[in-house]
Amino acid sequence: MSYYTLLDLEGLALNGFVRRVELVDCELKPLRKSRLRAELTDGRLAETECSPYERVVRSYLVVLRYIEFGRIVASARVDEEALESLKFDTLGESGQT
Repeated sequence: MSYYTLLDLEGLALNGFVRRVELVDCELKPLRKSRLRAELTDGRLAETECSPYERVVRSYLVVLRYIEFGRIVASARVDEEALESLKFDTLGESGQT
């Protein structure tokens, strides 16, 4: 099992590398602490450090959404013609900065 920060796990989920995630309690007294345990797409297990429940549950909800979004991003294909049409106008319409 590999250990990650909450932010690292969120990044993996956003990029389509997390298959599923669960919220696991570490301690209940005196303060509730939890961690995230995730299965990555390559079959490895990933776990975060124990942190206050309030912090971890927010990250859990983000990771759930990112898993859905990551699937969309990972399955999307952008062809070169579409990439060529994406240009950012850094000078503005007038050509001046």
